[in-house]
Amino acid sequence: MQATGRRALRASSFLAIGLGAVLALLVIALAYRLNLTWEVSVGKVRLVSERTRDVLADTQGSIKISCFMDRRHPMFRPVSRLLRGLRQASRSVAGAEIAVEYVDPRWDLTRAGQLAAWGVPENALLFERQRRRIVVTLDEMLTQGSPLRAQAESGARGESAALGVFRGEMVCAAAISRLTLPYERSVVYWLQGHGEARFDDYDELRGFSDIARELRRDGFELRELALPGLSQIPADCHVLVVAGARHALAAEEQNLLAAFLQRGGRLLVLVAPHVTTGLEKVLEKWGIRLTPFIAASAKTLSGQEVVITSFADHVVTRNLNNASVVFGYATCLEAVTDPMVAVGADRPKVTLLAQTDAEGWGESQPDVFPRHFDRQSELQGPVAVAAVSERGGNVAKDVAFKPTRVCVIGEADFVMNGALATRANANRDLFMNAVAWLAGVETGTAPSLGGDATLVTGFARRQWVVFMIWSAVAVPGCVFLLFSLVSLRMRR
Repeated sequence: MQATGRRALRASSFLAIGLGAVLALLVIALAYRLNLTWEVSVGKVRLVSERTRDVLADTQGSIKISCFMDRRHPMFRPVSRLLRGLRQASRSVAGAEIAVEYVDPRWDLTRAGQLAAWGVPENALLFERQRRRIVVTLDEMLTQGSPLRAQAESGARGESAALGVFRGEMVCAAAISRLTLPYERSVVYWLQGHGEARFDDYDELRGFSDIARELRRDGFELRELALPGLSQIPADCHVLVVAGARHALAAEEQNLLAAFLQRGGRLLVLVAPHVTTGLEKVLEKWGIRLTPFIAASAKTLSGQEVVITSFADHVVTRNLNNASVVFGYATCLEAVTDPMVAVGADRPKVTLLAQTDAEGWGESQPDVFPRHFDRQSELQGPVAVAAVSERGGNVAKDVAFKPTRVCVIGEADFVMNGALATRANANRDLFMNAVAWLAGVETGTAPSLGGDATLVTGFARRQWVVFMIWSAVAVPGCVFLLFSLVSLRMRR
């Protein structure tokens, strides 16, 4: 009788172990099927940047985000983690109420069909607020030529996961900010007809196609603009860009720009060196003066460039701490102190955004090397190479008044394709932040989970299967076999 009880106990133990193994396999299979994750915060690491939190704090109402993506996609995990971060951050800053919906095209057929009817492609995010919709595709969240694109295509084949640059946070923050604007898309007009750089120039060194692609990725629409024959700047112009004009504007064209600014226009001027365009007087009325000097400094890469690391406390430069902007031939700028410019509430507020250090100066003969500062004839540093001017910026947002904003950067070439190729500086960030501020889209590119953060996307599908087999079958099986051998030996 006692032997029978021992055999029954032994049998029940083996049965319990077997049932436990089956249960473990079922739990792992279910977690794999639903792609369940549990992330533990380490220290004070945040899922989104401070800049994105500011955007969320300024956004109210309800926003629904539909993630139309196969859960097996290699980028599903970082995208879903970003969406959770946006929702948590919005709650912590009392911002918009964000609801996240995950739609797998393999299983949620009804909802997938509805999204497809709305024109939403697979592997995309749909942002909805009231009756407004904005679609952000996965391609927009990845940099051009990112290894993650190749990985996305090879993930289903079980190839190994790779590193890549994921910029989802910046793009999603821009989409949320655009949902709050009264217009669907921000239209950027690019002035032509005076030797300006073209945004459709694809030259690897001198072209501007890379920065144009960045603008389109952030939701801006680019259009060319020729002033002759116009009675005013188009009403749908949210930002007007003058990128390195090398010929003078006619008096009528200058008057059009002056009237545009008086109506609350937004102007970005990238200065070409040693060129008189007629914009000088227009900019001086808004508190920014172009000088004949070129910025020089001992802080340089090869003796010709100027490395800028000193930035003002402004929306445009808020995320450039511990970053650098490199200029090759930047015109020095000054804030106009002439009381005749404007007085009282009409006086624009000028901020010198980027300056050299105290050892920098304004060089009168920049083509003569080595450069030396002449106290008698040159501009003593620190000298500014970027400045903004704003009138009416303190007016409450609910007042039907559009403040005028002007941004002047002393060089156009700092965002040409060759300068952006290495991504070794913050040139792109300065330009994109300036355009966003001018358009009223208060977003930036501070790196955190998104921004320009490098992410590991994890195992591919085949690797997950191998990992689960080892963790749920092979390792427990080895432990059980060892236990059985020890028990058998003890019995003998």
